[in-house]
Amino acid sequence: MLLSRRTLLAGLALSGASGPAFAQRAPEPQRVPVELIEETLDLPSVVKLGHDHGDVIMVEFFDYNCPWCKRSSQDLPNLLKAEPDLTYVLVNFAVLGLPSVTAHKAALAYLHLYGPERYLPLHLALFRLHGAVDGARALAEAERLGGDRKKLTEAADSERTAQWLKDTYKAGGSLGLSATPSFLVGAEAYVGSMTLAQKREAIARARA
Repeated sequence: MLLSRRTLLAGLALSGASGPAFAQRAPEPQRVPVELIEETLDLPSVVKLGHDHGDVIMVEFFDYNCPWCKRSSQDLPNLLKAEPDLTYVLVNFAVLGLPSVTAHKAALAYLHLYGPERYLPLHLALFRLHGAVDGARALAEAERLGGDRKKLTEAADSERTAQWLKDTYKAGGSLGLSATPSFLVGAEAYVGSMTLAQKREAIARARA
């Protein structure tokens, strides 16, 4: 039910229709097995930002067509600045239909070709787009940032990229994550939108 509701609200936001305001209450933390978190961190498609060996690791499962994820992306630069000892991990989790799948394939192609150090500008650029984000729009942004369209298209359509997406679906399912955004902070999972302040509270909780 949570996934279908979020899918509907995402469609409302992308179409310009009004939906409920972003929830201000933080989602309840749920303990998750450490081995599942470690398996997620070992995925070849994850993007690690911030401190190389942070005292806390925060993982975000996101979809480029999720309005809550768009809000989270706006907080990300300030979070990294405010938490210099944090390792922040992005996980492409395309759960909102075919446009999302093709957009994430393009983003993962860019990651494969140009590395995680160049990924953040594309990540933020895709969330600045208005309306639905699909493969064509993601490729256009990747090309604008210096990517080679032919190589990007080939990489997006490769079996490797498809497998990367399958692996993230499996990881999300094992963790019980049914919607975006979902966060792992320390050994706890938070399913749902979090404000910048709520993220910092969760990080402090993990440090305690």
